[in-house]
Amino acid sequence: MIQPTSGIHPEAVKGLQAFNQREFYDAHEYFEDAWRISPLEEREFYRALLQLSGGFYRLTQGRPAAAHKFFDRALFWLRPFPDSFKSLDVVDLRARLKALLIALEKDLPSAEIAAQHFQPIKLPPEVKP
Repeated sequence: MIQPTSGIHPEAVKGLQAFNQREFYDAHEYFEDAWRISPLEEREFYRALLQLSGGFYRLTQGRPAAAHKFFDRALFWLRPFPDSFKSLDVVDLRARLKALLIALEKDLPSAEIAAQHFQPIKLPPEVKP
């Protein structure tokens, strides 16, 4: 199981803040920056977050098949992580992703899925909003 090396990378903090403001494209970019420059132990966690934000971005474009791929990959990248990683609730993230995948399999409209399933990611106490 992967263990965190320290706090959340500053670029990932920006990504979490952008995600919570529904700025999914920007969030994806911040998470990608964090993924590229982070230590190996945490890289794939940021990759999962960039996939999550990318999936929501695809929903806003009305591209459910692409969103499904992003959400499925996010779930894959979260597999080796403990239930809590860098003070973020990985169990909750996995549950959200599974719910998104189920909704997409029901062929609901993308906008409806995004509206019903978007929830801000709870920031750790050490991260100032």
